[in-house]
Amino acid sequence: MIIRFRILAVILLTSGLVFPFTGCASSKSSAQPMLGERVGSYMDDSYLTSAIKTKLVGDIALKSFDIHVVTKKGVVTLSGTLPNTNLRDEAVRTAKSVDGVKDVVSEIKISNQ
Repeated sequence: MIIRFRILAVILLTSGLVFPFTGCASSKSSAQPMLGERVGSYMDDSYLTSAIKTKLVGDIALKSFDIHVVTKKGVVTLSGTLPNTNLRDEAVRTAKSVDGVKDVVSEIKISNQ
């Protein structure tokens, strides 16, 4: 009876140490990114968008204008309408000043007022 108990205890203990590690390996060679990698990219883009919007609102010359900011894979696209090229250039410089921005695409239109 004691021998059976010890054998059962060894089997349970061994399986308890081995089974938690099965199925945890990630395949870095697969074409699809892991869920965490996609979520991380989304979070990075969201952070960049928020940081750029915060800087644009903090800029005295730009804060009264509606500048749209979209970020995808670190590339920022600015759109909207501004009264002159100086303000457009300032908006682009402001977006580029945020750490993590790979590139800035300006789709900002200049109004003829």
